[in-house]
Amino acid sequence: MAGTPATAQRRPPLVHPTGQEPSRIQDLLQSPKTVQRFQQLVPRHLNPERMLRVMAQAVYKTPKLAECEPMTLLGSMMACASFGLEPNTPLGHAYLIPFEKRRKQGNQWVTERVDVNLIIGYRGFIDLARRSGNLVSIHADVVYGAYGDMPADEFSFEYGSNMHLRHVPIGDNQGRPPLWAYAHASLKDGQAFEALPYARVLRIRDNSQGYQAALSAKQEAERNPSQSGWKMRSFDSSPWVAHEHEMAAKTMIRRLSKALPMSIEFANAVQLDAMSDTGGVNYAAFTDEGGRPIDVRIDDVSAAIDHRPEEAMEPVSEGREEALVEAGHDPETGEVHEPPRQEKPAAAKASRKQAPPPAEDDELFTAT
Repeated sequence: MAGTPATAQRRPPLVHPTGQEPSRIQDLLQSPKTVQRFQQLVPRHLNPERMLRVMAQAVYKTPKLAECEPMTLLGSMMACASFGLEPNTPLGHAYLIPFEKRRKQGNQWVTERVDVNLIIGYRGFIDLARRSGNLVSIHADVVYGAYGDMPADEFSFEYGSNMHLRHVPIGDNQGRPPLWAYAHASLKDGQAFEALPYARVLRIRDNSQGYQAALSAKQEAERNPSQSGWKMRSFDSSPWVAHEHEMAAKTMIRRLSKALPMSIEFANAVQLDAMSDTGGVNYAAFTDEGGRPIDVRIDDVSAAIDHRPEEAMEPVSEGREEALVEAGHDPETGEVHEPPRQEKPAAAKASRKQAPPPAEDDELFTAT
C-alpha cells in the first residue's frame, strides 16, 4: 500500500510451494522470537530473512529433517546461521543431516528419535578461513594414483629446512585411486601444510557420526525393500558419499586449522564440527536468548579437537598400537594427531616424502 512505512510492511510468509500447511519447524522459523534471534546471530554482511528462507528450503529438500525434534533442528540452524553459512545448497557451505538414534528391542532395532547433525563443508571452512584476514591463500585437495592409461598425479612434500609441498594434477580423476589428501596455507609470514595418506582419511570418515548414519540408512534399505527408496537416497546424498573429495579436503582444512591464525568464527566452527562428529552438541541450547552457538577461546580449539570422549576404535596390529599412542591417536575419529608443520626460520630438517604446492585459487579438482 502506498505510503506504508517499510518497517510496517508484511514479511512474505515461509510456506511450502505446494500450499501445504506449515510444519512446526516452519512455524518456529516464522515466529518473531526466531526472527529476532537470527537477526542477532547472522553476520552483518548477510540478510537474516534470506537465511531463514534457506533454512526452510533445507527442510523441503530433506523432508526427514521435519521429523527431528523442532528445537534441536532450530538450534542447529541457528548455529549454522551464526557462522554465515548456508546449509544444503549448491554452495557446499554446510549440511544439516538427519539421522536415526536406534536401540535394540528384542531381536529388532527400533528408532527412538531422529536427531540432526550439522556438518561444515570444505567451502564453508575456506570461506571462514578467508575472513580472518591473515591468510594469503588456502587450498586443500586429493592426490590420485594411476589407473589404466592415466598416470598418477605428481605429488611431493618435505618438512624441515627445505619445507615445500607440490601437487600437479594429471587429467580426469575418474577411476583413479585416491592416495593422499592435504591442505596448504600461505601465511603473511610463511606457510603451513598437512598431508595424510588417504587410508587415514577414510578412517576419519568411518568414525564420523554422519557417515555412520548414512551406512545405517543403507543397511536398513537392504533389510526393508519397502523403505529402500528414501533410505538409499539418504545414503546417496550424504556428504561423505556424494561429495567424498570435498569432505576429504575439509578434513584436511580442519586438521591444518591448529597451525593457522583463526578468527573467532573459524575457531568456533572448527570446534563445533569436531564435536558434531561425536554427536556431542546440544543444539537446542543454542535457541536460548543471549546464548551463542559456541563460546570458546581460540587457544582451546586444539584441546577441543584432540580430547573428545573415547569410543571403540578399529583394531590395530601389535607394534602399530604403540606407534599410534606415541603419535597421539584420537580414538573418536581415528585421527593420529601429529602437529601440522609450519615453516619457521630455524626448523630442523625432517624426513622426505612424496607430495604438492597449492594452486593459486581454492578450486578443487572435483572427481567426475
